[in-house]
Amino acid sequence: MATIWFLMALIALPGFPAVSYKGYYAYFTKEACEVQRVPLENFIADVEIKRGHNTFYIETYCLEMDAFQDQLDNYKKNKQRGIGLGGQQIGV
Repeated sequence: MATIWFLMALIALPGFPAVSYKGYYAYFTKEACEVQRVPLENFIADVEIKRGHNTFYIETYCLEMDAFQDQLDNYKKNKQRGIGLGGQQIGV
């Protein structure tokens, strides 16, 4: 098993029955994940404002997670070949 850091965002909007959540990217180091937290929060804020939600709350987290080594090996192999991940991304 290999450790990755998964960047996740929680969003609370008034009038919505539950907190929304979405996973965004996985990184090989905690530091790489932490660097992306603020830009992600800014991106989500821009999207929500464009949707007309002027009041909302965003919190992001870097969650430590184990991944199987073959998943990471396949990612690296496909990245070298220029093959996308179908909307999913592991940041480097």
